[in-house]
Amino acid sequence: MKVSIIVPVYNVEKYLKRCMESLLAQTLQEKEIILVDDGSADGSGAMCDAYAELPGVKVIHQENAGLGMARNTGMAAAGGEYIMFVDSDDYVGRELTEHLYQVCEKQGADICISGFRMVYPDGRQKARPCVDKTQVFTGRDVRQVLLNTVGALPEDALDSKYGATACARLYRRKIVRDFGIRFLSEREMISEDLLFNLAFLSHAGRAAVITDTAYFYCTNENSLSKRHRGDRFAQDCKLALAVREILAADFEEQEFTIYWKRLLTSRARFDMIQEVVYHDRVDRQYPLRASISTIVHNEVLQEALRDYPWYKLPGMQGIFAFMMKRKQTGFLIWLIRIKQRFMPGNQKMG
Repeated sequence: MKVSIIVPVYNVEKYLKRCMESLLAQTLQEKEIILVDDGSADGSGAMCDAYAELPGVKVIHQENAGLGMARNTGMAAAGGEYIMFVDSDDYVGRELTEHLYQVCEKQGADICISGFRMVYPDGRQKARPCVDKTQVFTGRDVRQVLLNTVGALPEDALDSKYGATACARLYRRKIVRDFGIRFLSEREMISEDLLFNLAFLSHAGRAAVITDTAYFYCTNENSLSKRHRGDRFAQDCKLALAVREILAADFEEQEFTIYWKRLLTSRARFDMIQEVVYHDRVDRQYPLRASISTIVHNEVLQEALRDYPWYKLPGMQGIFAFMMKRKQTGFLIWLIRIKQRFMPGNQKMG
């Protein structure tokens, strides 16, 4: 078996057919699809059972434990040489799995990373390639892939060069198995994908990054109220401090600090946007100013901003960072509303 495709499923009866049609149409023949029904309360579980009648499809039902735990269940059942994760509300181009596999085999890579394509509720799409030509990293150069997964240099357009998501990439299962790499529960640590990637990359001997953007990452504006959590930035700070501790064990501080600060400041920016959008579209009684003020006065964030070269950040990001540093709560809310009105974009972060 070449590739095990692991698909956590939770209350996605509206999207599961689209996802599965894309996976069943993959040109790579030697694959298995593992559907992990994470205690769905809608018709998703029954849909999974119907797909289990097809060759190469396995279904596992479990009590609800969260995305990370569902992925762990899938990994425990996987038999492929490589593992791929697909979220059940997303879909993939028919040649993506085969291309990722071919690059891993040709380059001897333990991980192959691709870009993705944002799909917005109105049908618009935006490609987010990682590179403009295939790149291969070996030995200590893989450390740079790890840093560019955490964040990016201030002058880079994207907050993370390669992204934190566990989707749109292939992992060698032997490394996962030999080093006991697992996802933490999102109930324990937000952005479990990032920590999984850091653990994997710390043991990878060779990494490839390709130009493909055939993973279709779908946003759903109706899920905003479900995604919102008032303690999101507190959790993001917890994540950032955990990442800093991991990096400090393998890197000199001057090697990783600039990437780590981009991680934290971008999370703060994203969280503030979520707060404003939630207030304006879902709950007008939500204490917005107090929430934004709490974020900008956070000591960990202010420490990160103290000597961060915000003026090197592209466009609006630089203004955001400067105003966060100046703790300009009202201006930040106004700026976010202007951006939402004239430059609507991604509100889904991996």
